[in-house]
Amino acid sequence: MRDYQILLVNGDPQSLNAECRALENMDYLVTTAIDGEAAIEELNKKDFNLVITDLTTVLEKAKEMNPETMAILMLTANCRLTPATHAFRFDADDYLFKPFELTELGIRVANCIKKLELKRRNSQSEPQELTLHEKILNMVRIMSHDIRGSLISMSATLMLLSRGYYGKMDEGVANNLKDLLAKTVGLIGITEEYLGRTFSIDDDLEIETEVLDLIQDIINPVLEEFSIELKDYRILMDNRWDSISTHRISVKGSKVWLKTVFRNLLKNAIKYGDKGGVIAFGFEDHDSYCRLNVFNSGRPIPEEYRDKLFSKFMRCGNNGNGGPNGMGLGLYLIKKIIQKQGGEIWYEAKEDGSNFVFTLPARV
Repeated sequence: MRDYQILLVNGDPQSLNAECRALENMDYLVTTAIDGEAAIEELNKKDFNLVITDLTTVLEKAKEMNPETMAILMLTANCRLTPATHAFRFDADDYLFKPFELTELGIRVANCIKKLELKRRNSQSEPQELTLHEKILNMVRIMSHDIRGSLISMSATLMLLSRGYYGKMDEGVANNLKDLLAKTVGLIGITEEYLGRTFSIDDDLEIETEVLDLIQDIINPVLEEFSIELKDYRILMDNRWDSISTHRISVKGSKVWLKTVFRNLLKNAIKYGDKGGVIAFGFEDHDSYCRLNVFNSGRPIPEEYRDKLFSKFMRCGNNGNGGPNGMGLGLYLIKKIIQKQGGEIWYEAKEDGSNFVFTLPARV
């Protein structure tokens, strides 16, 4: 991470120091500035790969000096430094809403650095003769990143609206806004998934693990992405989930990739399970590993397809909800993700449904 220079701008000295220490502990090179004048002075001294600021003037200046500089804009509904009504006119690559946890800051920074690394790898390979296949993959990877950034800015705007920053709304408008926000969050998930698929095609998955809260960091965001589908298909969550979801469950893994795993399994459970059926998540804590599962009621996958479920572009004929047949690249991708993190995944046919079970290493 020492190859990347970060400029951190925050008018609150206490927060600035805490954020700086957190990023330095992640092995980033961090320069701090307490106000816009000091920040612009630093920008004139050297190039920065990433600027984190609550000042749109600093963001504008950084982009003007180097359009390739990544920027994270910090927002708060009552922040006078960054007028929320104008914030989304600026070319920020990501957003943070104050107050935020330092772990969230680290995740947002890591996402920006990954995009920079992707661009760097692509630029290094440009002088070489690329195949059409490689060019298409590179294009899709960059496009997925860029679309995701735009969707994040849209979701940030919708979040401000839903919090009542622009005034109260009648109930009908508020409900439509919630649906729109859910769809936007779902699209963010889709861009993450297809970005992952481009890496899986070339067997080029990069996995960085950390200790995560399975419920808050992984499952709840994925359930939010599919809230509309769950409602449309009248899917019920198993009652045991209520007791599990009230506890903190720590797992070791990659946040982006584990969300991809649960996103694919939940999508398949909705698509191939019964309308009005049940979906259940399970968790067991063992000494050296944890065991997780996603179950859906309905017809089990026909036996003749089970041995090839995790193969590339696998197609099968079992679809309980009338959608297109096949599970495509999704199961192949999640098997690679889980194996890269030291686990395994398998399918268990049940009399009343399908159960996908996988393991992850112990969190310590």
